Formats: sequence, structure tokens, C-alpha cells
Amino acid sequence: MFRITILFLALSCICSSLAAAQAAKPLPRIEVTAPKDVESVEALNNALRALSEKVTECVKAGGKPEVCRCKYPQELAKFRKSYAPLIQQHPEWKDKILGYQYVNKDGRNISGTMDLETMRRQLEVLKCD
Repeated sequence: MFRITILFLALSCICSSLAAAQAAKPLPRIEVTAPKDVESVEALNNALRALSEKVTECVKAGGKPEVCRCKYPQELAKFRKSYAPLIQQHPEWKDKILGYQYVNKDGRNISGTMDLETMRRQLEVLKCD
């Protein structure tokens, strides 16, 4: 009886894992190719990077993450100002994954992805007094 119970629990876990894997769908990906749109995505990425670097430095220095996230209002404002117009120009991009590619100032080919759903959620949660 004990072996049957263990076997049943194992099968239940396997079936649950398979169902969860089948239910999970990747977010739609949009390839950004128009030069002006690529510039906007690059600006958003740069604004996010600048804010992230400052917050990371603050946390490494012993600051609390919730305090550090609001310690840099200029970087946060630039991040918000880079995100909002992108979504206003392309509302269909909201909560999508963007793929982009550009040549940087050193002539190197840069490519990346940007998860706009995660970005939106972070901005919604990031309320500073």
C-alpha cells in the first residue's frame, strides 16, 4: 500500500509538471528594425542600465534595495521618460519581448532582447515619495 501511494504521488508530480510545461507559452517577440525604433529601444536600455548600476552600487555599499531604488530620481525619471513614449508610439508592444540589433559607436554589432512586461511591472511597483 505504501509503495502504491508513493508511485501515485510520483505520477501526480510528473503529470502536474507536464501540464505546467504545456500551459506555459512564451511571450510574443517583436523584432525591432526601424532605425528610429531601435534608437528608442537603445535609449530605454541605456536608461535602465544607468539606474540599475546606481542601485546596485548603493546595495553593495549596504543600502536597502527599497531605499536604493528611490535614491536616484533623475535616473528613475529618465527611465520612465524612455519607456512611456515607446509604448505610446507602439501600444501593441506593451508586455511583449523586443528583439533589437544595432551598431554601437565602436562599430560593434550589438543585439539583445527586452522584456517590456517585466519593465512595466517594475515601473508600476517603483513608487518613490
